[in-house]
Amino acid sequence: MKKKNIAFLVLFGLCAALLTACLFDSGDSGLSSWLGDQGLPDSYKVQMLTVEDLTPVSAKVYAGNTVFSATTRAVFGTQAGLTHDIVFDFAFIDSSFFAEMKDADSAAAFVALVLDDSYYGAKCFPKDSFPYEETLDLKVEWIIDNGKKKSFIDSVGKVSVSDWLEELKEWKADNSADTTYELSIGAKDSLVIIDLPSAFVEDMKKAGPACHLQLRLSAPEAKRVYRFFGPDTTFMPEFRMRSISDTNIKKFPPFRMSDVVTYNDSCGDCLVVHAGVTDSLVVEYPMEKILEALSDFYGDAFPYDEGDGNDVRQAVVLAQLDMVRDDSEGYNELGLPIQVVVGSFIDSLGEEIRRMEMYKVNRKLVAESGHPNMVFYDGDSLSLQVTYGVRDLINQARNGRNLKIMTRLGYPVLQDKDSLYADYKTADGDSVYVFFKHFDYARYDFGKTFSQPAKLKLWLATKRGGEE
Repeated sequence: MKKKNIAFLVLFGLCAALLTACLFDSGDSGLSSWLGDQGLPDSYKVQMLTVEDLTPVSAKVYAGNTVFSATTRAVFGTQAGLTHDIVFDFAFIDSSFFAEMKDADSAAAFVALVLDDSYYGAKCFPKDSFPYEETLDLKVEWIIDNGKKKSFIDSVGKVSVSDWLEELKEWKADNSADTTYELSIGAKDSLVIIDLPSAFVEDMKKAGPACHLQLRLSAPEAKRVYRFFGPDTTFMPEFRMRSISDTNIKKFPPFRMSDVVTYNDSCGDCLVVHAGVTDSLVVEYPMEKILEALSDFYGDAFPYDEGDGNDVRQAVVLAQLDMVRDDSEGYNELGLPIQVVVGSFIDSLGEEIRRMEMYKVNRKLVAESGHPNMVFYDGDSLSLQVTYGVRDLINQARNGRNLKIMTRLGYPVLQDKDSLYADYKTADGDSVYVFFKHFDYARYDFGKTFSQPAKLKLWLATKRGGEE
């Protein structure tokens, strides 16, 4: 099944690249098939129209999710204006051990975390980054609920992950304490063991015999974020308690974890977008200027106002916004370009929905200068394809909507000049990874990009002009 999916991606990428190269390079190969798929005669010609100086009428950033499940990967620390806390959820029963804990003068508690070597061991990770050394000022918070029987533990497990994550948005700890931790990481397979404060240990000595523990770690002054394996992996984190001596240590893995995000940026109406947390930037461009350009180009009236008002006199084969780009106010850790993902808001039976754009590759341009829809890259321009949005706008322009798009920061790009734009296997069976599978928790200021006029390029299939 996996091979079939990869084969499909490769085939789809090749077909999309073939069609798009035809459109950009003014060839005919593949156009007839595309027109047929759209229910249009293959006698239609593709013409290009450019709308200059398209200035946005509004632009607004919407904050992304603040709570994420961390079953396989956990993020901890502070970077790019965001603080990532780890929250562990434990449930265990052990009457004899808790009996020992109550009277143990040397009782202690720890959290053990294993670095995610799929990130720190990746070829693109800067090898000279290690060692990482810093004094972490930690805030430790906890909620402890006690029971007596296994049924208590079972009831904890019945709470769904989605409900638990929702509860964390209104987190209210029973107790908390501050501590420091001398962090020293020398290699990708390092084990990080964090001593928990004595106040927490004293509360745990009163717990049991069945215990539901929610433990939260925060380091708002950390120099960076650290990435660890989650509980659904071989290298799961552990909560460790010692009662009398180092030979009497109990280890409990969390049955779930989460990453809780706090936004530290306070920039008001600025257009700052963070990667990895689903921040989105919604921009609207005025409809009138696009329709005026179409009217001048065709000599027809826009919007179309006959019958049901659905304008099918032309089809938008491709639409692209070209704008300025300034990376100087952005931050990314890995130094890799990052894709900009685009969605357009379209009308569906009178309701506004968002449809993610299908990016079509200009192979010649990509081979020469890389994908144009990336930030943190050479050059000072950004090109975003908005085909679905412009097609819907023209077809249903009578309803008076503007061109409304959404942008997000996607994954880091490893193969910036690969025209397939998806991971694939070569004919020899070798894997080619176009994207890095981890987010770079980056920060990007789109203020200059979306406050200045853009250029809208349209490739239009039409039967106007007496063509039969």
